[in-house]
Amino acid sequence: MPISITNYRDLFADIRRRPGMWLIRADFASVVAFVEGCDQANARSLLTGFQPWLVTRADGLDNHVWWSIVAHLTEPIGPKPFRDLDPDLDARVVETLFDLLDEFLELRDEYDGLNRVFAAHEQWRRSREQNGCAATGAPACPAVAWPSPASRGKTDGPTLHDYQ
Repeated sequence: MPISITNYRDLFADIRRRPGMWLIRADFASVVAFVEGCDQANARSLLTGFQPWLVTRADGLDNHVWWSIVAHLTEPIGPKPFRDLDPDLDARVVETLFDLLDEFLELRDEYDGLNRVFAAHEQWRRSREQNGCAATGAPACPAVAWPSPASRGKTDGPTLHDYQ
């Protein structure tokens, strides 16, 4: 029986509850390595859309890997060498990662969820280009609605149908 996104949500929830059963260490670097391994085991399809989804949330960092954006969303000040995070920040980044993974995988599991992720990212990219923010990094760029699962009751970004 193939593993579905719902199963990965359950797996990540189990790891969050009892990291010692799954990981040698429960630090951010180890959790990232485990999640990356899950993505690799799924032909890099488990996290498809995760980085663009995070970019719309962070309103930037389009050239960063997903784990860097997660750290930035937890504490947006300065670069963070992941192996040298202080224990408090490390624990907060791990919690942020599990929260974001759960929300993203829930969204991915919805009808048209992944399309909404890519549509919002495209809208974010276009708004930055149209307003000159891409070149300048100006903070006055219009915000883009961040796609969210229906169960979380947030407003959602555009769908692909909005671009057709």
